[in-house]
Amino acid sequence: DWPEEVFIQISESQVGRAVRTRRWKYSVVAPDLHGGQHSCSDRYAEECLYDLQSDPYELRNLIGFESHRKVAEVMRERLLRRMREAGEEEPEIILAEPVRSGQRRVSDEEAYQ
Repeated sequence: DWPEEVFIQISESQVGRAVRTRRWKYSVVAPDLHGGQHSCSDRYAEECLYDLQSDPYELRNLIGFESHRKVAEVMRERLLRRMREAGEEEPEIILAEPVRSGQRRVSDEEAYQ
């Protein structure tokens, strides 16, 4: 029985956290902190959102895209839940600046994939 998502803690090259599902990958990074010196933060900024189904090589970062706002919300909640389950305090997550992409809006069903 496999989990719906995988939680990733990054603390060597940077202080970051990520969550990945079969379709989506979402990550946050702690601004101004260095991985070798800090293991966690109380504040992270959205770094990336990738659609692994249509972009398996992660060439198009969708973070901030208005068309993918629902996906970012769902993935952010998944990330925060996993962080709490790992014993971390719930941090503030700074949202990415909105980007008008002109792409079709992702459906609620797709956001939960």
